[in-house]
Amino acid sequence: MAEREPAVPWQRARLVFGGLLSVGLGAVTAVAKQQEWQLGLIVTLACVTLTLVIDAFFRREESIHQDRRELKEISTALAITKSLADAPPACHSFIREIAEQWTRIDERDSAILLKLREARQRAFTEEMRDLANGQSSLSRRQEFRPSILSELAEMTALSATGNDYWWTGRDTAYLATERSAIVHNGLTLTRILIVSERDMDDAMIEVLKGQVDAGIDLHLVISEKVPPLHQKCLVGDRALVTDKGGIVGVVIPGNDAEDAVADAGRFTINEDKIQSMRDILEMLAPYQISVAQFLEHPEAREVPDSAWLHGSASAGLRRN
Repeated sequence: MAEREPAVPWQRARLVFGGLLSVGLGAVTAVAKQQEWQLGLIVTLACVTLTLVIDAFFRREESIHQDRRELKEISTALAITKSLADAPPACHSFIREIAEQWTRIDERDSAILLKLREARQRAFTEEMRDLANGQSSLSRRQEFRPSILSELAEMTALSATGNDYWWTGRDTAYLATERSAIVHNGLTLTRILIVSERDMDDAMIEVLKGQVDAGIDLHLVISEKVPPLHQKCLVGDRALVTDKGGIVGVVIPGNDAEDAVADAGRFTINEDKIQSMRDILEMLAPYQISVAQFLEHPEAREVPDSAWLHGSASAGLRRN
């Protein structure tokens, strides 16, 4: 709390000016009344009294303003204290570390470091505000890190673009992470893989087997079988996720490029985005093929447009 400020020169001058004015008025009165010093003394005392009353009034106003400033500082300190008291221990530790690093930057007294810290502070504050509102930017490399997968209860992923990822060997580590989350953390993982008829070769069959063996409830959608009305559902990857706390959200991956700021992905719990994702899944449901059944019927692999595929899709829709 700030100490009460001492009297400033103009406050002292107020009393001096009032005193001199009082003496002057008393002297003028005595001279004007032909040396009636008693009347001059009375005028002087009256003016001094008035000066003291006026000074007391101004000091009272200044004291009120000072008290208001101190009350505001106390309220701010109490608000900060309450926020810290309500925060969990992990937040206390984080804030303490931030304060230590902040002080070290101040001690270096570098204009560049101070400017960079200001930019980092703004960016961090904005990101934390977005997280508190249930959304965050998300690059593809952050899409589903192991620590995130282990915290999910359910995930329904739509893989509509860049599916060469699955059969170039780059998926090995990610698939192992998914398997671990399914086996050790109870994740229920459904993936809808959008493929073209021309991609249905032996390499694709091995990819499908690998994902099914990992415990993924895998479904295919043959892009050529989706009518123009629903082709808009095949233009982007996304996932509907539910964490172990029951919070539902949508993950929309970003671009693979390091500097693809414009194509950065995001996570959101916005109800409109969630409903939009559910609408997409519902629209694609009639065209889904259960890969588990597909692998059990080798004869159907030769003819993707067979009646068996249509029957399998209908069965999958009823099951979902």
